[in-house]
Parts: sequence; C-alpha cells; structure tokens
Amino acid sequence: MANDTATKPASTRPTTRAGRRARQAVTFADRFEPKFLETTDQRCKVVRLIRERIKQLTEDAGIDCIQKELLAKQAVFISVQLETMQVDALEGCEFEVGRFCNLTNTLVGLLKTLGISRTTPKAVNLKAYLGSKT
Repeated sequence: MANDTATKPASTRPTTRAGRRARQAVTFADRFEPKFLETTDQRCKVVRLIRERIKQLTEDAGIDCIQKELLAKQAVFISVQLETMQVDALEGCEFEVGRFCNLTNTLVGLLKTLGISRTTPKAVNLKAYLGSKT
C-alpha cells in the first residue's frame, strides 16, 4: 500500500497576510524599444484589417485629436481580442468569462468616451421638418 503521508508540493502562496501583501520589485528591460502599428509589416492581413478598423472607427466617431485617436486604437485592439476569444470558444477552447466581461466593459467605456453611443434624431417627414423651420 502506498504511503498516505506522501509529500505534497509546497504551495507558492505565502502563508501570512503580510507575506501575501508584500510587493515584489518591478523589473524593466535593459533597453526599451517602442513599437507602433504604423511601423509593422503591412503585408500581414491581420495588420491591414486592424488598420482598416481604426480608419473606419476614426471616421464614424469623427475623431479630430490625438487623444481620441489613441482611444480608437485601444478600442480596436480590445475588439480584436474579444473576437478572438469568441472564435476560440466556438472551436472548443477554454473560455474565460471574467476576462471576456472585463474586456467588454472596457470596450464599452472607450466607445462611450469616443461618442459612439450617440443616437440619431428621430426621422420626421419633410412637411413636419419644414413646418418646424418657419
């Protein structure tokens, strides 16, 4: 019969509250090299699709400043992550509901900030429109 007191692997989680709250030092790479979507290989279909979505969102939202352009890029990136998670789930891969919900809420917040939640005015007939202008 096997030994019931077999050693279990040591837990990596600290056992005390202070140990769990202790922060570890953050390390950075020795050399930072910025990367931008504009400098990526444009022959890649995914890159072209992402750039097209950014262009379309920029036009739809009437983006007129760099701050909104940065938010639009983030919104497109998050939407691609969400779409990837959906396809993976349909193909039988693991689906992280919490992560999906967090990304969705982030996307909604970005789109609201960009003004996508605006509604169009209710359409009226020409006679009523002209009557309201006189």
